[in-house]
Amino acid sequence: MILISQAIFDTQMKTTFAGYLQIKDDKIVAIGPLSALPADEEVIDYGEQMIIPSFIDCHVHFFLSALLESGKITHLQGDSEEMFAQQVVDLPTIHGWKIGIGWFGSDFGQMVYPTKASLDRYCRETPVLLIAGDAHSIWLNSSALEALGITPDNLPQGMSGEAIMEDGQLTGCFLEAVAIHYLAHILNVYQDEAPEAYIHYMHRLNALGITTVGDVALTGESWDDLVYPNIYQEVEDAATVRAVFYPAMRSDITALHEIEKTYHSEKVQMGGVKQFFDGVTSTHTAFLKESYETPYYEGDIGAPLIPIEQMRTLILSANQQGWPMRIHTIGDQAIHQALGYFKESQQRYPLPPGKFNTLEHLEVMDPKDLSAINQEQLVLSVQPSHLLVGYDTLDEEVGIERAKGMFPFRSFIDYGGKLAFGTDTPVVVGVTPLESIYYAVARREKSGVPVERLMPTEVLPIAEALYAHTKGAAQALSRQDIGELRVGLKADLCVLSQNILECSEEEILKTQVRATMMDGEFVYRK
Repeated sequence: MILISQAIFDTQMKTTFAGYLQIKDDKIVAIGPLSALPADEEVIDYGEQMIIPSFIDCHVHFFLSALLESGKITHLQGDSEEMFAQQVVDLPTIHGWKIGIGWFGSDFGQMVYPTKASLDRYCRETPVLLIAGDAHSIWLNSSALEALGITPDNLPQGMSGEAIMEDGQLTGCFLEAVAIHYLAHILNVYQDEAPEAYIHYMHRLNALGITTVGDVALTGESWDDLVYPNIYQEVEDAATVRAVFYPAMRSDITALHEIEKTYHSEKVQMGGVKQFFDGVTSTHTAFLKESYETPYYEGDIGAPLIPIEQMRTLILSANQQGWPMRIHTIGDQAIHQALGYFKESQQRYPLPPGKFNTLEHLEVMDPKDLSAINQEQLVLSVQPSHLLVGYDTLDEEVGIERAKGMFPFRSFIDYGGKLAFGTDTPVVVGVTPLESIYYAVARREKSGVPVERLMPTEVLPIAEALYAHTKGAAQALSRQDIGELRVGLKADLCVLSQNILECSEEEILKTQVRATMMDGEFVYRK
């Protein structure tokens, strides 16, 4: 077939042109101006509507997101411990548990953690699990602690994080890898139901213009990283989304080699490995160069989740195997260290052409380190919606001066960095690619607040934001066959209701996805 539009996005020039795309089987076989339109072919004329490469969400936690979309997990909202505790009464009980997600400890105050006591007041008999919005902590009631058999004497050893205690007793709040250790145990029962949930969620993503995701490990240390390639493989024939997944990088790489050998199709493939250098600012587990604004103790700069030298070893080991490494780095010290190790690794063990390491999040960025981001085999993977999460508490967490320089998307481009967009779903629930573009361009909420924008010098042009959610995201996944409208590449594309390069910020939010194509076949039409 042939698709015609007055606005086809050219990722190389970052502009649009009037022309056609010719598709045969699963590939783009020809592109040209309207004056050279081939004859005797089926033609779909999209007029002024915009044709772009289909969106790629390069950073997701697919298992959790699919469970949320299918109603197994419920999204909650509030700004106090009491507000969240009250809502557990109405949570559905599935497989004997009530499960919600959405609380942020920083909303409760600095160094304030929720406790089982508040949950017990509203629900004592049924186990309750509330997952933090950033997915780095969990909150359990007494019944949940009993169901899991958790006591102060049998906590997991040898992994980062902690069980918050008061007077020698468990409060019900757990952080980092220890939290994910228990989370995986609780959610394990849903794996049998996951195939249906995966297909359902894929159709939802198609309606947003997405045909490829990067599914990344939720932990680098727990026994289970919540990445399940076997589920993708089970539904591969019916899948309408490509999955490039990244299990946790371990010192023992035997199992990773087996995973790589098993999953390497165009739809389901191991793209590399993932690790966590630090945590998040809201719980002071992000690794900073200087003390937090409201320190929990003298000299509180957070800490690496795993020893610094061990992280270096893991990076070198992964790249030596030819595996791209994706590293969670939120604090400026974690970013600084990782940049140095990636530079060393490229010199010693350069990745095969077309493959890229990535730094994930890069929230608290020291301007002195911007000169180190322009590395040949490095992509900066960020989530524009994150700059709106708890932005009103950032001054309390990292201080006014550091907060002013957070999420420096424009600076990343200006310093020659390769920028990629993802959503980190379900850390921020329901964010669409078009909304991500809006957040990067407007630097404010959809309501227009704050009027003065967040870090206004870091506003991105629309074309750069669109590139980051297509070609840039493909680079983050080390995929050369998608992310562009180019002859020989996969016919993965999306039709938007208008040319967003000519839109105002507000009009981006009114833009609709009219059609989504994967492998030359429509997987969504409005």
